[in-house]
Amino acid sequence: MRKRDIFLSALSVASGLPALAQTSARPNVILLVADDLGYGDISCYGATRVSTPCIDSIAQSGIRFTDCHAAASTSTPSRYSLLTGEYCFRRTDTGIATGDAQMIIRPEQYTIADMFKSVGYQTAAIGKWHLGLGSKTGEQTWNTKLDVGVNDLGFDYSYVMAATADRVPCVFIEDGKIANFDPSAPIQVSYSSNFAGEPTGAANPELLTKLKSSHGHNNSIVNGIGRIGYMKGGGKALWRDEDIADSIMAHAIKYIEEHKDAPFFMYLGTNDVHVPRYPHERFRGKSPMGLRGEAILQFDYSIGLLADALQRLGLAENTLLIITSDNGPVLDDGYQDQAVALAGSHKPAGDFRGAKYSALEAGTTVPFIVSWANGAESGKVSNALTAQIDLIGSMAALVGAEIPVAKAADSQNQLDTWLGRNETPRDYVLCMAQNRTLTLRKNEWKYIEPSNGAAIQNGPRTETGYLSTPQLYNLSTDIHEDNNLYSSNAAKAAEMETLLAKIRRPWLSTADTVFWYRLYTPARGPRYARATGVAAQLTGTLTPSTDESEQWKFVDRGDGTFDIINRKYNSYVVPSTPVRPANPLQTSRTKPATGWQITTNGIMNCLYVFANGTSEFNQSVNGPNYPVLNWGDGTNTTDVGCRYAAELFDVEITPPTGISEVKTTAPKQQRLIVVGNKWQIAETGERPAVFNLSGKQVAPKNVATNEPVVVKTSTGTFITNTTK
Repeated sequence: MRKRDIFLSALSVASGLPALAQTSARPNVILLVADDLGYGDISCYGATRVSTPCIDSIAQSGIRFTDCHAAASTSTPSRYSLLTGEYCFRRTDTGIATGDAQMIIRPEQYTIADMFKSVGYQTAAIGKWHLGLGSKTGEQTWNTKLDVGVNDLGFDYSYVMAATADRVPCVFIEDGKIANFDPSAPIQVSYSSNFAGEPTGAANPELLTKLKSSHGHNNSIVNGIGRIGYMKGGGKALWRDEDIADSIMAHAIKYIEEHKDAPFFMYLGTNDVHVPRYPHERFRGKSPMGLRGEAILQFDYSIGLLADALQRLGLAENTLLIITSDNGPVLDDGYQDQAVALAGSHKPAGDFRGAKYSALEAGTTVPFIVSWANGAESGKVSNALTAQIDLIGSMAALVGAEIPVAKAADSQNQLDTWLGRNETPRDYVLCMAQNRTLTLRKNEWKYIEPSNGAAIQNGPRTETGYLSTPQLYNLSTDIHEDNNLYSSNAAKAAEMETLLAKIRRPWLSTADTVFWYRLYTPARGPRYARATGVAAQLTGTLTPSTDESEQWKFVDRGDGTFDIINRKYNSYVVPSTPVRPANPLQTSRTKPATGWQITTNGIMNCLYVFANGTSEFNQSVNGPNYPVLNWGDGTNTTDVGCRYAAELFDVEITPPTGISEVKTTAPKQQRLIVVGNKWQIAETGERPAVFNLSGKQVAPKNVATNEPVVVKTSTGTFITNTTK
């Protein structure tokens, strides 16, 4: 179900784009994301046991940031936030994805590719993906075109790894189909059981001829290396690990060659330095740190190939290149590659404590380099606090794109800082650890919320930073996070806790901007809260629908509490005195005397508890109708029936009255069509903004055939009738 994208009024339709977006000088943009590359893994960031001259050269020609953060300390949630501009904690399904996970970013969501495409850019996603494919987990049609894929997210072209190098299936997916598909060896994939007769690393260790596992990674064997998950078949489509980096870069350079005459955006994800680390033979014996060191050398070599191609094609001056990593580093991540034994004095996380997976600084502090000869400063080092999640907001400012209301809502415009024009830091940075613990940075202060979890990560044996009590650090004097000041600085602790609570709560509705949520219990059912009428009970349904009885808004009462209101019945959820056995909660047209409190923390895995005095939401286990009970006495935060997720479903904005005049400036011969449930200009492939005559931006599903609409493209605006 597509959410409505709405602008404030029809005035937005007639507004022009900034000068940069109207000229031929718009830069190409390449976002290059390494995998598990640490802050200290690059020589320009202080590494001495490995040399990265290609990266160093690019850093010298641009801006090198010393305090940039990914949104999460693991791959899937980090990339989710990077590409959508939405914090990963706002969704419950953004943990590390299996190789057969359904696509986590939904086709109706707004992405960085949609933003660039809206102003006429060509778009591509190449390399590491790890955000799922297909519409249903475990039910992908691998041997034919996937029903949902990367190209449904605004990318014109895609050549991506189906999952990660250590997870099956070990094939590339090109525009939704297996690249080099071998019809004589169709693939099968399972994450529950092996296929009859297929060897595994656990049962057949003698077949692990290239790398043996140190923990896990002992299911199906591909290319002499054990993987996570089971697969059968593949034939000629299976990759050789030694060639992954070359294959990714070859496809990236080919795409650039074919699109050198028009502005393009490329999301380029390398496999280096993720496990299994098994670089091309040309790098063997070239690093004293063994395979992991060789993987870093291979990554730098790949950067050099990209830079040379841009120079050869005359694109180097006007290409904005961003080099970063998805999360912090890890040494032993499942294979016996001697990364720990051979590291020596090398510090992959620099001076920071922790690693990948962690709530500590090393988990999310990543290299971040911005280079653009025509528009960015050169030879600069910036200590400004920055965050990857600002990609969409900053790039939209660069190219003059308008972001629809409530889309990429966590992404800010930090363009001037990114281009080195100033040192203005982000006001705060929020990050998520593997167990969904949230951390908050504000200037030099770092807050880690309490959470459940072991102090040492099982397997990699790295520090997690998890504690059952809050943590507060002053990084200006304690970069290693050794001195917890939570008890001794109550005022700062309270300030950080208040800010975190404000960021993580659902967005609050106002008179003219309304955010409608679905409320559900992930660990009980999941069941979605539904109103059954006014002065009638709330129930829980297993199958969510588009019915407005399942949609709720939160309104601030001004005293730190909130009203929870149903869309269909325009009625309030009201508290009542708990009894045993418990009664269902009900709605009323009368505003309750007191409001609901919203409680959440890391121990609750970022889920919400809604309590009003002694009343509390609790999804029942039993039928009939599975009522939402008034149970828990207002203090229960451990029962899974009390823990709710709030998923944004729809946004409504009441535009100003009256309709402004719209100037039709677009050239003729442009036809509006629908492709993949999204608007598209037939002649150019651009995805325009489409408005009805009341000024609301509309999706195809909300427009009748032959209805007049206003269409805004990168070249102008015109009015047409729909022909769906």
